[in-house]
Amino acid sequence: MTADYGMCARRLLRCVTLFLLSIQFIQSEEVTMVIGEVGGAVTLPCTTDVQRLPIHLYVQRYDPAEFINGYHKTRDLPPPHPEYANRTQVDHTQGTMKLWSIRPSDEGLYLCHIGYPTTNDEKIIHLNVTANYSIPDVTVACDNGICLVTCSSDNGYPPRDVEWSLNPPLNQSHWRVVNSSGWGRDPVSMLFSVVRSISVNCSSGLRLNLSCAVGGALSQEHTVCRPPDLSVVSVISAVSVIAAVLLCFLVLGFSSKKNKAQTARGNQGGKGAASSEENVQLT
Repeated sequence: MTADYGMCARRLLRCVTLFLLSIQFIQSEEVTMVIGEVGGAVTLPCTTDVQRLPIHLYVQRYDPAEFINGYHKTRDLPPPHPEYANRTQVDHTQGTMKLWSIRPSDEGLYLCHIGYPTTNDEKIIHLNVTANYSIPDVTVACDNGICLVTCSSDNGYPPRDVEWSLNPPLNQSHWRVVNSSGWGRDPVSMLFSVVRSISVNCSSGLRLNLSCAVGGALSQEHTVCRPPDLSVVSVISAVSVIAAVLLCFLVLGFSSKKNKAQTARGNQGGKGAASSEENVQLT
């Protein structure tokens, strides 16, 4: 156990030392920034002086110091590094090295050594590798006025977070992030995927449109919260009014029939009494 701790401590010290040396080296030299896309090609410019032809031009990774490819006027050089075999080409007449089939692992510092008959020169190049994320996929699931919105995107580099766009903007009290875990990474392509979810409270009754973006890739806009359908409300109100009116008519009609029946019975009773009186008089 003690030996393991000692080994870890030595490795950590080595990493810190290399990092500090890298920072010091970068700060003391001019660094040329180059951007390349995964799967594409990029040219590393080792020199801008194309009037002089170099005797040799070597390109290596800075840390660890690995020979990648190069040119020498009078002698053979070792074969390119296996990681860069069939992916690099040095053009000493232009002072460049072309790199294609770019991978995320290609990102980092490169060091060019250029030798002329009387002088030597060095140049540091930093390659930034990018990969466009897929158009984000948005899913919406609502229950009792609370909507869970999930945004996912993959095949991107470097890792990017999800940016939400709410229209109209909602107060933070009406929505919150419910999933902010890390990124997934494909073990083969080394590209990243990201999934984020937010919970939206739709109790305000306002229509809410929402979209998300990951590294410049923008999703379609989705309607998350919907106000009550006024046409349905109007139909329900109209039906309610009609039903109330019909009920009133039915009640009035029933009352009218009842009054007429009572009047008819009253008239029949009066006629019966008159007939009895006539019979008595005749007798």
